[in-house]
Amino acid sequence: MSSHPPVSQSGMLPLVMLGLLLLSLLSCGADLTCPPTTILTLDAPVIIENGTQLYASCNTTEEDFEELSLCLGKACCENTQKDGVVSCVARVSDFEMRAECKMKLNETHECSEGREITVYKIPEVMLSVRNGNATQSDYELQCDVFDVAPAQNISVTWYRNNKTFESFMNSIEGPEKTSYLLGVNISREEKFAEFRCEVQLKFEELKPQHPVISTTHHLSARYSPGLRTNSSNKTITVAMGGNATLLCDIEGNPPPVYQWTVDEQPMLETTNRLHITQVNRSSIYSCTATNILGNTAMHIVVDMEENDTTTDPPAMPTPEAPENCGLTVTPAEVYVKYGDSASINCSTTIKDAAIMNWEFAVGETSGASPPHVTWMIEKLEDFTVEPFCFVTLDTNEQCKMKPNITLYKLPDSVVVSAVGNRPMKEGEEHQLKCHIYNVAPAKKLSVKWYKDDETVFTDDLQSSDLTPLPECLIDSTVRLCNVSSIYTFTVKKSDNGSPFRCEAEFQFGPGGPLVPPSMASEPYTAVVHYKPTIKNCPSYYAGVENSFRLNDLPCETDGNPPPTVEWYYNGTLIDSFKLLTRAESGIYTATAHNSMGQVNIDVHITVEYAPRFSCQMLYEVEVKDMLKPLCKPEGLPLPNITWFKNGKEHFSQRWEKHESGNYSVKASNKHGTAEHTFYLDILYPPEFTQADTTTVAVVDGNVSLVWEADGNPKPEIQCNDSLAENVRASTVGRQRIITVTRATSTNAGRYICVATNKVGKVTRATTLVLQDKSTDLLQYWWVLLLALPAVVVLVFVFILKGRKKHGRYNFPLQVRYTVENGTT
Repeated sequence: MSSHPPVSQSGMLPLVMLGLLLLSLLSCGADLTCPPTTILTLDAPVIIENGTQLYASCNTTEEDFEELSLCLGKACCENTQKDGVVSCVARVSDFEMRAECKMKLNETHECSEGREITVYKIPEVMLSVRNGNATQSDYELQCDVFDVAPAQNISVTWYRNNKTFESFMNSIEGPEKTSYLLGVNISREEKFAEFRCEVQLKFEELKPQHPVISTTHHLSARYSPGLRTNSSNKTITVAMGGNATLLCDIEGNPPPVYQWTVDEQPMLETTNRLHITQVNRSSIYSCTATNILGNTAMHIVVDMEENDTTTDPPAMPTPEAPENCGLTVTPAEVYVKYGDSASINCSTTIKDAAIMNWEFAVGETSGASPPHVTWMIEKLEDFTVEPFCFVTLDTNEQCKMKPNITLYKLPDSVVVSAVGNRPMKEGEEHQLKCHIYNVAPAKKLSVKWYKDDETVFTDDLQSSDLTPLPECLIDSTVRLCNVSSIYTFTVKKSDNGSPFRCEAEFQFGPGGPLVPPSMASEPYTAVVHYKPTIKNCPSYYAGVENSFRLNDLPCETDGNPPPTVEWYYNGTLIDSFKLLTRAESGIYTATAHNSMGQVNIDVHITVEYAPRFSCQMLYEVEVKDMLKPLCKPEGLPLPNITWFKNGKEHFSQRWEKHESGNYSVKASNKHGTAEHTFYLDILYPPEFTQADTTTVAVVDGNVSLVWEADGNPKPEIQCNDSLAENVRASTVGRQRIITVTRATSTNAGRYICVATNKVGKVTRATTLVLQDKSTDLLQYWWVLLLALPAVVVLVFVFILKGRKKHGRYNFPLQVRYTVENGTT
């Protein structure tokens, strides 16, 4: 015997490691790539909104596999029908979502198809404004974007006066929001501008979404104080002891603070108008207007005109007092739109007017001689204008008349916005604010609020709840200012989509323009958040198997934000796109929910289906039973049933023995027809073919007793056949035979047999009577008497045959016969 040299352990180690490596590769199936002949198709979206339902399916061309499953994130579904298709539905609540379909071919091989799904969330947007650095920009806008994902897929667009505004933009990343900053300037000539920001999610795989729009901010131009006129110096003449109003004709935004001095001595007045009374000397008045952007000064020289005779100022005449120098101004009451031209004619009826003219701070006169003189101005923008017409008589008496001039300015703009950044919610109190920019005189304004072109609120600004009220609504100075009105109301569901607007209207009274000057805002469309409702959802509904889905129900939902609808069955979330089967009839619950709340409704679903049979091939019934369904079909609605025997329609009230055979049942409803064929076996209890009998036999003779019975199933016959050793029992077909050999007196008696099957049993008896042989012959003497002639004939024939055989023939009648040549 030869032996191999020993192998060292160090030499075996590489081989062992290589074997383990190969084994691990084989057990792992190399990778999860499907075989070339197998197609595994995953149908799932590549992008979906967070909080919605994700529906996906997977199918394969492979027919021989062990398992097919589909996982959407943490939710997994398996194929149970072995039909090569698996579908799954899951609520998206995680920003990391993956769809993966796996197919297990056998214990060692499986393959898969997967896809990463991008989950996005629509952001919330808020725009805020703060004053900018005077050296860089007038305002700094900040667009805050909250709760957005993925943040790298958003674009921010700035709009100025509804047009895309290109400008430098910085972003600041935060843990909960991303802020986008924009510095803007508004020129003094532009006066104001509207700004908003819009945020939009952009994905190549998704069609463009509607942008999320911030509130619109209306911003006025910011500029340092500047003179309205070209000259910073002005001179006016005032009679000794007279009164005058000085206008500091400087404007700026933010509105400047005014400081007055007289002959370089500070005064307490801080408005743009300074009223001086009882002028007794000439002086230089100076005003300085200051805001955060700078300051400007102007000087007004008040030149006092001395009179030789000091008299009290004449009383101001009225148009109805022509005796006061006969002065008349036409028109006496004037309403002028800011920036428009104006002219007022002054006339007198007296003949001795030495001087007739207008006293004014702005404007000019024409025809400065009695009896007519006209004051006019090409562009009236001075709210303090108070020209008056005067006449100086030859006696140095003077009469004056002042018209009533109202200069009004319609707002630069009227804008409605929501107070605060919270959405309108049904049942809560909400406020809308009407912003009215650069208007005068604000005291004469009334603000009307409209919803769907119906007046819902009228606001008298001077009785407004705003605290504090703007100065222009408190003091008597008329100037351009910004005012606002607040409309407070309880939000209703019906407010959703309704246009709200406000209208600023001047209320000048009977003497004002026939059509009160007004300006309305653009409509503000209300977006009301309200809890969901479900309507048109039936309490009971019948669908057809394998063609009905829950999404086919005529249920409609309403709510804002648009609600998410989910269906539950026995507390389990159900895919509403799944086709239902007959086993899935029951009560389903629809849940519609949004940020405002949730509503549920139950629907009793009945899944109807065409008939089908799951019956036996053989049925047994008992004879005379009432006709009743044996092979009962399934089906909804309950099918109509028709019976056939041998292809012909058959109907019977009771089953009869002869009706066994091949039957078919046809079931029909509105969804289809089904048919089933089977054999019907009609059972009946045993029946003996004869009644109780008596059999007579001789002692020491043999005798057989026979019982025959019919029945279905074939009856079993049992008799008391083991009474003696010479008695033997046997069964042939449906007969029971008892054979008695060499009968003795002990064999005589009553033999009872019972025929039994599963339907019933029956008993029959045969009485065996034994007699001696002599008694038997005497009993049958008449039989012997009848048989005697026959016996004699037979004996005679036998004798004749015997003689012929030996060649001798004797004839009792002495008649001879010769037999020659074969003839007689």
